[in-house]
Amino acid sequence: MGETVTVDALLRDPTTVEVTEGLERNPGSARLAERGWQPLWFEVRIAIGEEHDHEFVHSLVWREPGRDAREVGLEELGHTLDEALRNLRDLEGHDVWPEDVADPSLRVEVADAPA
Repeated sequence: MGETVTVDALLRDPTTVEVTEGLERNPGSARLAERGWQPLWFEVRIAIGEEHDHEFVHSLVWREPGRDAREVGLEELGHTLDEALRNLRDLEGHDVWPEDVADPSLRVEVADAPA
């Protein structure tokens, strides 16, 4: 077991600029919008030990019609956390593993999501 890792994630409605920039970076996502998928903004901050905001990851993600926003956030958190911890180990030399994450926090602030 490595260092204590704190994870705070947020899934929210994106701004117009975030959607525009996301589509510019990944033009293929326009097909999802055409099919009625909802763009959402996902961000996660990872702190190791007493350090804050050691790692900050954000991205535009897409929710298929009818899918629960919290479910989308939890899935994205799983993918992002695995990759971020691997990068912290491999690129920055931190001894951090999924079991070091105390209690990841996910806030969902999407207009049609239940509180």
